[in-house]
Amino acid sequence: MRIRTVETQLLEIPLQRPVVSGMSSGDRGAALTAVLMPIVTIVTESGLVGRGYAWTLAGGGRAMRQLLSEELGPELVGSEASDHESILRQLYWKTQGVGRHGLVPQAISAIDLALWDLKGKRAELPLCRLLGGIRDRAPAYGSDGGWLNMKVDEMIAAAREYLDQGMRGVKLKVGHDDPRVDIDRVTRVREALGPETWIAVDANQRWDLPRATIAGRAFEDLGCAWFEEPMLCDDWIGHAKLSQRLDIPIALGETLGSRFEIHNFLAAEAVEIVQPDLTRVGGVTEFLRIAALCEVYRRPVEPHLMMEAAVHLACGVPGVEGLEYMPWLTPAFVAPLGLEDGCLLAPQAPGLGLEISEALMERFRVA
Repeated sequence: MRIRTVETQLLEIPLQRPVVSGMSSGDRGAALTAVLMPIVTIVTESGLVGRGYAWTLAGGGRAMRQLLSEELGPELVGSEASDHESILRQLYWKTQGVGRHGLVPQAISAIDLALWDLKGKRAELPLCRLLGGIRDRAPAYGSDGGWLNMKVDEMIAAAREYLDQGMRGVKLKVGHDDPRVDIDRVTRVREALGPETWIAVDANQRWDLPRATIAGRAFEDLGCAWFEEPMLCDDWIGHAKLSQRLDIPIALGETLGSRFEIHNFLAAEAVEIVQPDLTRVGGVTEFLRIAALCEVYRRPVEPHLMMEAAVHLACGVPGVEGLEYMPWLTPAFVAPLGLEDGCLLAPQAPGLGLEISEALMERFRVA
């Protein structure tokens, strides 16, 4: 299991729907049309192949590729692939002074995922069973049909498509400068879908405490399942105040980069639902630490994006409940993740269990 080679590629995959959220474009006017997907391929001396990947929207993909190719990848050659803790510690201390958050851990996450892929293949087990094997499927909610650039009728139509597939519900983007615009949009969707439909709202950090309070009380009255990232992701004090004012659960974590950052929110009682992103926290290894921390605080975990990998966590780790159905990376895989009665099915092949298509890598490769 010693590592012989490490290769990096960068894909640019067109999005099915152009997206505008509170943070997805600088002026919140120009929609984003593609997602960048760095891919790491690790080959051992025995010929076993592990693949991991990350994602980024507005920028940083080329920088991640450069970092992986020139700085991180060469460090792995000759290492024992099973010793992932040793490898991650080595990479952490190599980069600790320049990147404890953001670009560096996102690049490292692709390596970590590839190492776990290798572990599963060596054990001849899917990752979900390697992690504990609690179940073989997890409920999903639709998250690619409620963008700020969509009209209400479009959001309703997209929501009905998800509900017809049996999904638990839908998430809607909010975050206009005037919260009354979003309150009206969510109200109209609620009226169309009915009082029993599961609806969550996500502001992507756009509001301050006064506006988040106004909006949160309205979303509470509308029976929304959670209020996601209402304010700046660094503001754990503000979120603690907001949580005290509202009954609607506060959900966040997608833009936090480690268990240490998430612990600040947990200790301050500033979050009820924790949403780590596999890429942004640095991979499966750090995600497992976060899940254990959340179990101590009795907070459920709802992974952000990365459903093709996160399904293994939702099916193998206690306290990881549902999944965000976002098919951004799906075109890179030979076959899509299975969906049955609104649940995403954990792949049963060894490792991550989904094959990244060589042909599609060529098609989407960034020069």
